[in-house]
Amino acid sequence: MHKHGFRAPKMSSERLAFGRECVREVERVFPDVLEEIRGFADACQTSYETLAAFISSIGAFKPSECSVFSISAHSDVLFGRNYDWFYRAKGHTESYLTMPSDGYWSVGNTDIFVGREDGVNEKGLAIGMTGIQPVRVKPGISFALIVRRVLDKCACVEEGVRTLTDARFLTCSNYLLADRDGEMAVVEACPDKVRVRRPEGEDNFIVCTNHFVHSEMNRMENVKERPLDSAIRYTTIYNALKQSKEKIRIQDAQEILSDHKGYVCSHVEEIKLGTLWSMVSTLKEPRIYSAEGQPCRTRYREDTRLSRAVKARQTK
Repeated sequence: MHKHGFRAPKMSSERLAFGRECVREVERVFPDVLEEIRGFADACQTSYETLAAFISSIGAFKPSECSVFSISAHSDVLFGRNYDWFYRAKGHTESYLTMPSDGYWSVGNTDIFVGREDGVNEKGLAIGMTGIQPVRVKPGISFALIVRRVLDKCACVEEGVRTLTDARFLTCSNYLLADRDGEMAVVEACPDKVRVRRPEGEDNFIVCTNHFVHSEMNRMENVKERPLDSAIRYTTIYNALKQSKEKIRIQDAQEILSDHKGYVCSHVEEIKLGTLWSMVSTLKEPRIYSAEGQPCRTRYREDTRLSRAVKARQTK
């Protein structure tokens, strides 16, 4: 990357100081990743301090727009998500097979080379985040690094919930978790409060978009800046899952994410924002399907990297 011109981004003295404060929480919650960032900085001949501060404070000032859901059906668990953001970020998006020596292996997607926005690990735990407009930000761990922490270190929803509820957060986000045993939850998090939401009543599914749903989190969100389509996407997906009951299959999940009804598959051409990637996975035996771009235009293809890597490890 150094050969191709990568340099640590320039940061104001205020942003650098803020980033240093965020690094302190990363040191407490996920110190392993700082070693990775240091190695990355050394190899790229760039400043570790600047790079760590930059990565640790990403997401503080402009949240992404996304939709995530999970449903237990046909003796399996389905996880689906669309990641919606400005088209200019497409050149920075990547899907990673991550194989830590002291953690769980996973496939995850991101536009931040060290962090993740979503993923599925070898234990059948899936996580996807959605951004929320904050009332305020404080030094804390970013969504990108806490998602990576869950994928690397957690084997089930309850472990993920404990990790998330123990963290001090930089900004506001939803984190939807689901595992192969059918457990699922949304952790609604902000710098001042964290609450956990479970499926409602007899529902066998859960949904999150770009607003808080938990009654105690209403005042934690800057409602005036909430994306106008967030509630519409939430209701559209919720109703589709409610009507499907337990009949939904992976193709049905892909259709929900590919549908323009309710703006789930996003095309906001006037501001050049839309779905950059889509992912659907079964979790009993993780099978991952990804569409690189808007799923209405791009075929889902099975991603076998994780299953092949795990099998190869088992034969050694």
